[in-house]
Amino acid sequence: MTLKLEQLITIYPNELYLEVSPQQREEAWLKTQNYSNQAARWHAYLNLLALKALVNYIQEEPDLRELHDVDPSTDSWVSSIWEFVNGTAIKLGNRQLVIIPEEVSVCSELCVPQEWVDIAEWAADYYLGIEVNLENGWLRIYGYATHKQLKEQGKYQPMERTYSLKEDDLIADLNVMWVAQKLCAAEQAEIAPLPNLSPAQAEKIIPQLAKPSAYSPRLDLAFEQWAMLLVNEQWRQKLYQLRLEETQVLASTAPIDVGSRLKPLANLGKLLQNFLEDGWHTVEEIRKQLDTEEPQLAYGLGGTRFQEDSPNIPKAVPALLELLQTNQDPETCFKAIDLLGEIGQGSKEAIATLGELAHTSKEQELRRQAAVVLGKIEPNNPQAGVRRVKIIDLGMQLEGSRVALVITLIPEVNGETNVQLRVYPARERNYLPPKVQLIVLNEQGETFLEAHSRSADNWIQLEFNGESADSFTVKLVLREACFTKEFVL
Repeated sequence: MTLKLEQLITIYPNELYLEVSPQQREEAWLKTQNYSNQAARWHAYLNLLALKALVNYIQEEPDLRELHDVDPSTDSWVSSIWEFVNGTAIKLGNRQLVIIPEEVSVCSELCVPQEWVDIAEWAADYYLGIEVNLENGWLRIYGYATHKQLKEQGKYQPMERTYSLKEDDLIADLNVMWVAQKLCAAEQAEIAPLPNLSPAQAEKIIPQLAKPSAYSPRLDLAFEQWAMLLVNEQWRQKLYQLRLEETQVLASTAPIDVGSRLKPLANLGKLLQNFLEDGWHTVEEIRKQLDTEEPQLAYGLGGTRFQEDSPNIPKAVPALLELLQTNQDPETCFKAIDLLGEIGQGSKEAIATLGELAHTSKEQELRRQAAVVLGKIEPNNPQAGVRRVKIIDLGMQLEGSRVALVITLIPEVNGETNVQLRVYPARERNYLPPKVQLIVLNEQGETFLEAHSRSADNWIQLEFNGESADSFTVKLVLREACFTKEFVL
């Protein structure tokens, strides 16, 4: 059951809920266009919504009108921060407050980027966690922490450079903060000084970080170097402007803009209609059914064996994104992409990176896997693909063994759909029996493509593109035994 804002305020009178109207959302989206990638724009969008809502609330409270209201849509200072780091710093009287908005279904912890904690010029007195619910049009301020709390009690995550506190460890009553900021001394822990970064070093680093990417370059440098670059407004602004310029140049020279100029792509919901009958499974379901660790089949299905570890590496998305950016080994990247499908739900950075990989990677299998994983974490994405598996038992004709038919459907930017068919041996054997035929028939029932297994084939494959509404039939044959299935794109 979905509760309306008025119901939430009644049920949880001690929590602060603020309304965000459709008009406010539209205005914020229009004001947050000058960013080099969609992940940065999304952070800016959430921050602008949260900032405006909080400002409006404070200005309506007689005792809280000391806030210095700055319109971030015209402030290049804050725009250059949102390009790189989530969060917004505002002044409340003589104290600094940093708000950290997140669009998640349930907030379990406050997660603050290290920049807001370990850079003396940026460190705040208070850090406010804000849950953004765009679907229902409200924000929930679920608690705050002091700088001292974050430094001394917070858990530091080195892979993503954040400090986090569980929601239960936060102070939920904002009235405490309003009173404390007037009556109490600021609670800041000691902050280590940063080393110097020479202008020559900065001039060498900035062009390297200005190269277009689907996520912030904040993890591409040692923190001390990055912090010195970020805190210097001139250097930060230069990096911000160069990233915008590089993105604009790339967009003007590329034959296809992955953003707004994409042609209408295949609808994922329509493609999934092909798999409504019993026996078709997702990769995760088939792994459990097979209960196997065969490398060939696991790799072909997108398996990694990382799933058991995923609960132990919360918020590892930034590290995986950095790995995909810097690592050239296809198998390592394949595993990182698959793991994003397990822990990347709701991450705009993960979605943006997968979308970029699905379009630009030189490795065809990585492009395919990125699209499939994108379909898991954001099914409505126009680049999302689908992969389904069916275990087929042709009985004695295959000497008691089974095969796995894997079909992957990926939308292409020209409006077509890429179809890949693969047949693997299932659990009982390492190789396919010889003379297994994989056949594709066109709409007239004529053979369009065909592949045959030999004496030691791990798998056989066919691949082709089709247009929307095209139909084809897949046949899997060995001697008199035959499996047939029709598909519509």
